[in-house]
Amino acid sequence: MATADTNKKPRPKVALVCSNFTMQSAFGLLILALNSARLGYETMIYFTFEGLNMIRPGKLADLRYYQTGVDPSEEKVGEYTAELHAQMDKKDIPYCEDMLAMAHHEGVRFLACKTSADLFDLEQRDFMEGVEIMLASDFLKQATGSDLHMVF
Repeated sequence: MATADTNKKPRPKVALVCSNFTMQSAFGLLILALNSARLGYETMIYFTFEGLNMIRPGKLADLRYYQTGVDPSEEKVGEYTAELHAQMDKKDIPYCEDMLAMAHHEGVRFLACKTSADLFDLEQRDFMEGVEIMLASDFLKQATGSDLHMVF
C-alpha cells in the first residue's frame, strides 16, 4: 500500500530573472510571481544587475515608467510615471512596493546575484530581509527542471 508521501507530486516550479529596474519590468515580474505563488508553485526570482534595486530597501520608490518610443528625458518619464500611478489608483491596482511585499509574504524566494552584488559593492545588509545572495551557478542548479522560466 502506497503512503501519502509516495503519491505526492512535486510542486511545479517557476524561475524568474529580473535584470531591469523599470516599472514595466517590475510590474510584469511581480504579477507573475504573485500568481505563481498563489497557484501553489515553488517560485523564485533571481535579481541581477539593475534588478538588484528591486530588493533594496527604499529603492522601489525610484521606479519609473519608460514608454517605448518616447523621449526618455527625466521630465517626461516623471510625467508618465505619475500618470500610470494615477491610473493604478483609479483601478485599485497595487503599486510594485505592495506587490513585492505580498510576494515575499506568500513565499516567493528572492535571490540576489552574487557577482552583480559584488560589482556594485552590495552586501547582505543592503538588501531587504529574507534575500539570499547566490552565485549564478547555484541559481542555475536550483532553476534546472523548472516548469517555467522567464526573464524581465
